[in-house]
Amino acid sequence: MTEALIEKKVCEFAQLHNFWVRKFTGRRGVPDRIFISPPPASLTFFIEFKTPQGVLSAMQKREIRLLKKQGAVVFIVDSFEGGKEIILGYNL
Repeated sequence: MTEALIEKKVCEFAQLHNFWVRKFTGRRGVPDRIFISPPPASLTFFIEFKTPQGVLSAMQKREIRLLKKQGAVVFIVDSFEGGKEIILGYNL
């Protein structure tokens, strides 16, 4: 499965579960998507999508490290199943 297809399927699944999903743009190296779970929890996290063979670039590693340093939750997802598990875990 391609990275784009993994991302598409996870985003569609999240939206079916009432998550707010947006593409993170404007800065190179940032994770692909921002997710906010439905109320009342409204938990925010980021996902960087890769194929199982995909490798994070140095810039992506740096941005993820900086986000985590600020307390952000960042996942790296390489399968639909992995993304689905995260969505279900955050759907409180």
